[in-house]
Amino acid sequence: MKIQILSDEMASRIAAGEVVERPASVVKELVENSLDAGATEIFVSIEKSGTSLVQVSDNGDGMAAEDLILAVERHATSKLKVEEDLFRIATLGFRGEALPSIGSVSKMQIVSRPLNAPTGQKLSIDGGRKDELRPTAASMGTTIDIKDIFYNTPARRKFLKSPATELSHICDVVNR
Repeated sequence: MKIQILSDEMASRIAAGEVVERPASVVKELVENSLDAGATEIFVSIEKSGTSLVQVSDNGDGMAAEDLILAVERHATSKLKVEEDLFRIATLGFRGEALPSIGSVSKMQIVSRPLNAPTGQKLSIDGGRKDELRPTAASMGTTIDIKDIFYNTPARRKFLKSPATELSHICDVVNR
């Protein structure tokens, strides 16, 4: 078999397995993002043990349109400005991997509005493919819907455990 270079889309799906192992991984990453955004209220909704829907909604800082577009790009972060910042990380996330990884293996919608913005912005991603950013009504903060996790990577979906086990993993993450 000849060696060939993977497409960017395929490489992203494979790399996503490092960050997104199961629905509980999604909940962990999104809740950590909410905490890093200064949220004092975080709501987590789950359908079908997270395989159908994971929704995390918060009252954190929210993201302006330009930040929302960058937030779903690999290695984009607001936590590191210079290399020395690596030695004084005080946040839960900083690598810029979570959102692009989750978006590459699911149908993701992000609605966000910072405090002083008149409207929110909505960005939809389907298997890594981004739609146009659209203005939308929104309260301050961010709501992220993750639907059909691993719909485009059936091998990953096959290795999920029973619904009860997956839900138990989610509960463990939320209760930490």
